[in-house]
Parts: sequence; C-alpha cells; structure tokens
Amino acid sequence: MLRSAVWDGLERRGATVAVVAFSGRAGQGGRIEPIRLSRHDGEQDLVDVDRWMYRDELAFALEAPVWDRYGTFAGHPLIRGTVTWTTADRRVVIAGRRGSEPFEEDVS
Repeated sequence: MLRSAVWDGLERRGATVAVVAFSGRAGQGGRIEPIRLSRHDGEQDLVDVDRWMYRDELAFALEAPVWDRYGTFAGHPLIRGTVTWTTADRRVVIAGRRGSEPFEEDVS
C-alpha cells in the first residue's frame, strides 16, 4: 500500500493519529500490539476512533515501518516502542527504548 493510500485510509476512518505499539528482540522476533486510531478532540485531547485486534491491508501498512527497520529483530536487544502516524503533518515517527537507551527516528 502506498503512503498516500495510508493517509487516505486514516482520514476515511476519521483518525488523525495512528499508534502502533511493538516489541521484539533477538531469538524471539517481534510483536505488534493492537493498533490505536485516534482523532484530536479540541487542542490536545485524543479520542480513540478504533482499536484493531485483526489485520487488514491498512494495518499491515501501518506496522510496516517496524519490519522495515528491524526485520526479524535478529541481533537486537529488547526493543519496545511505537510507530506514530500523524495526518496533520504526514509524519511517521518510531520512538521507544533499545535496551536501556531511548531513541526517536523520523521515518516519513
């Protein structure tokens, strides 16, 4: 799925933010938590629009930056983080902890 289709899919669902929580490490592979779609209600508050327990084409596209960045997590210490998609600025950010070190990376 093209990135433009991801943004369109989020907007069709009324979401302005998608958060994909993940974790993984060498020898255990990676795991994706249920994906949260939210929208801004007012200035700062986020309201959940949907939580996916299942996988469809949009869900696979939202979690793709995890697999693109870490593959099967081979050779990596425990990594816990989130991929956050924001429609307002069309930005995709992976942030979390790799071992004991925090990280944040723009993958837009």
